[in-house]
Amino acid sequence: MNMHPESRHQGRFNVGDEWNDQTIESVEEVGSAVADVAIRPTLLRDGERLVLAYYDGSRRLTIADRTDERSDWTFQRVDSTVGWDSHNYIDLGIDRSGRLHIAGNMHASALQYWIADSGGASKDIRRLEVLSEAAREQRVTYPRFLRENDGNLLFTYRNGTPGDGDFVCLRWNDEKGRYEPMTDGPLIEGRGKRNAYIDTNAPILGPDGSWHMLWVWRDSPEAESTHTVNYARSADLLNWTDAAGRRLGRPLVDCAGIVVDPVGPEGGLINNNVRLGFFPDGRPTAIYHKRDDAGSQQVWAAVFDGDEWARRQITAWNYRWDFSGRGSLDFKIEIGAPTTTPTGVAVDVRREEEVQTFCLSEELSTTSLEIASPWNPLRRVPRDNGLFDRATPGRGWTPASPGPGWFMLHTSVLDQRDQQPVGQAPAAEPLVLVKTSRSAGD
Repeated sequence: MNMHPESRHQGRFNVGDEWNDQTIESVEEVGSAVADVAIRPTLLRDGERLVLAYYDGSRRLTIADRTDERSDWTFQRVDSTVGWDSHNYIDLGIDRSGRLHIAGNMHASALQYWIADSGGASKDIRRLEVLSEAAREQRVTYPRFLRENDGNLLFTYRNGTPGDGDFVCLRWNDEKGRYEPMTDGPLIEGRGKRNAYIDTNAPILGPDGSWHMLWVWRDSPEAESTHTVNYARSADLLNWTDAAGRRLGRPLVDCAGIVVDPVGPEGGLINNNVRLGFFPDGRPTAIYHKRDDAGSQQVWAAVFDGDEWARRQITAWNYRWDFSGRGSLDFKIEIGAPTTTPTGVAVDVRREEEVQTFCLSEELSTTSLEIASPWNPLRRVPRDNGLFDRATPGRGWTPASPGPGWFMLHTSVLDQRDQQPVGQAPAAEPLVLVKTSRSAGD
């Protein structure tokens, strides 16, 4: 285990530091990650196993894998090099046989996908050229691995381009060693007029055991053309209904029954900031932002009350974020994934560099407002050289357990609309792994 006390991150996060019910147990520098493009590294936890995916200092896609804390890291550099496109993130999944699946470095480009066949030994990584149908895998973006309750591996992605794309979902067949389509066509179809931008974590398995999906439409590559918050749910990812249980056609297309909030183009709605959560009674809630009558940006929440979606404004800001155009935006507002609380939901919101946690009741009223933790994934701490320190939590592949938590500390420029930064931004910065545990008495 390599420890480097001179690391900038380690100066801010020290063993023994506490926040709420968490205590830092260890801080470990794993390697160096690219810093002149804003792409978060990925951390996947499967029991005691940890797998990290990131672009190293030479911009190569790199996998770091270890079976438990007592094991050494195994590193493998994959044959893929990133440029300055922030869309080209990496995702990881593990199938029922324990094989590691890797997808990344794609933005409306040909499939980039690898499998580690021998239960995760990085040296055995091989490229998978075709998932299901090669013709549908030439303009891939937003790879995402999901897992069904029975352990089956799912893979989703957008096929197409902004304003003209479909949302595809495939299921991995362990016995055959290949993917099979969930349906004859895409899960959501843009019909050549638009594309769906899904909540980052969706489809999401809800507390009712059904899949829930929240998304917005984009009619062109221009960010301001984003419109309309939509929702649907399904027991099997095949047959979908609206919130009232009315059956929807297949594939899902633009229609009135799925609408949560009919926000129009240039109404302040943007993909990535439309997030799905659940109240204690299982009802889904949508958190997003749009502009008020005065043109200020406001956070809103919506919940289905049995007949229709009830909507409520959460903030009262005198603040406007004017976004437009193409490429990865520097988000002035960022909304985190809502979490269920005993009395409602909590959601983290960043405006500029201030991050707050809003606690909402089941009636959508704000019951408390708190400062978010220092290692909150929305927080970004500016440096003097134009870089920002960030924290990214690990994603658990198996059900949550009382074991330790993990997150990564990393540093990069902000989104640069997928262009090389102006000036001499450092090419790489340390990638640091932090272990936390619940404080004594919790």
